[in-house]
Amino acid sequence: MGASITETVIRQQLSAMGGGHFEVGVLRKNGRMLLRRDQTVEQICNRIKWLRRENARGAHIFVRPEWPHAFSLIDDLGSDTIEEMDKTGFEPAVVVETSPNNFQVWLNHGRALSDRFLSTLIARELALRFGGDRGSCDWRHFGRLAGFTNQKEERRLENGLHPFAKLPCCEGQVYPRAADFLREVEALKRALLSQRELRKAPQPRSDDAVVRSLALFHADPRYEDDLHRADMAWALHAAARGLSREQIEHEILNGRDLSKKGSAPRRLAYAERTAMKAITLSAH
Repeated sequence: MGASITETVIRQQLSAMGGGHFEVGVLRKNGRMLLRRDQTVEQICNRIKWLRRENARGAHIFVRPEWPHAFSLIDDLGSDTIEEMDKTGFEPAVVVETSPNNFQVWLNHGRALSDRFLSTLIARELALRFGGDRGSCDWRHFGRLAGFTNQKEERRLENGLHPFAKLPCCEGQVYPRAADFLREVEALKRALLSQRELRKAPQPRSDDAVVRSLALFHADPRYEDDLHRADMAWALHAAARGLSREQIEHEILNGRDLSKKGSAPRRLAYAERTAMKAITLSAH
């Protein structure tokens, strides 16, 4: 890939990622990370010769927006998953093909996420929902910069060469479900923080190990009649006390009127998703 083409795809990717300031990471073969902070698009383009030289010597070239920013990265996806994201209202702002049929996507939430805990939780929820790499779920993860080769040995092509990271999509748009999804994760955050406060309370009596009813959580004034938040708080409570995912799903499905969620498959998907989140989070 020539230098002019590299510059073109860099500009396209960074423009779709807000076009502001970025951090560039150059991970050398010896494990040393060279980090360039607070870089504009022009400054990055002015470093292309150096970046190409480092890449040719075996270094990985990464980028992320300067914090705080409005983006989340999902790593290690297939093309079928990206099609599913488009259909379900999670259309990526940027798609980088890091090797044949292996993709990273950046989602634009439409507003900067200055809360690092919330940003990490969002990345975790997205990876859980779409089957992404959970090792890449945090507020500060790097993605690959298009126009440079992926130096992982296991990603070599049949001809022995390293594949270039390509840029099949760089529209930069906010995904349609952004507002609803952020509200959902913010409710999950509140439930988690409530659980943390409960864990700080004095040690319970032995009979307090019994799982409290879902109805008690629905009536609890701390959740301010937000039944979605109460469902999540109860699911975390139940998972911590050993209930299985199937038991939690059953209780949520039958604990209140879920007709507003839509059809039976949608109600089941809500119960499954809530139970899976609770089981996953209680294991950490």
